[in-house]
Amino acid sequence: MLPCMVRRLLAGILAPVIVFVAFYLWGRGHPYTVSRSVEIAAPADRVWDVLTDLRAYSRWNPEITVVDGQAVKGRTLTLRVHSDRGVSTIRPTVRAAEPGRELRWANDFHEIGGLADGEQRFTIEPAGQGRVRFTQAETFRGIAVPFMHGTMDADCSRFDAMNAALKKRAESGK
Repeated sequence: MLPCMVRRLLAGILAPVIVFVAFYLWGRGHPYTVSRSVEIAAPADRVWDVLTDLRAYSRWNPEITVVDGQAVKGRTLTLRVHSDRGVSTIRPTVRAAEPGRELRWANDFHEIGGLADGEQRFTIEPAGQGRVRFTQAETFRGIAVPFMHGTMDADCSRFDAMNAALKKRAESGK
């Protein structure tokens, strides 16, 4: 039988570990997604061209103003992102780049895996003759996710701004 003091010490160590593991597993198993869509009066290939012309982002994108890299599966991008919280640099890895259909990348929150990993998707779907539905969504997984819903919901206003700017650029033909 362990002395009372040793049992208390073990309980004091194990309890936080168990709580941490539980939050981690819950956050991985219960992703949280924010999503916004817009209809664009332009063909899918035009929207794709605007979306993947990463060097031109500084001319139209209110959220992502500097991009280094290529929209090619497996490549790492360097993005300068503007938000209400300031300017940050993220380095996501491109997970999918299907012309005219989907661009997707994944990133660890502050480069700490398991904290609040995000996967951002940009999808283009037919919506009638010469029109598409563009959807921007981000899914978060990780231990901090249950505590960050308000911050994540704020992303919707950033998504709306970028979607509106993409729509304007694609429809203008620039």
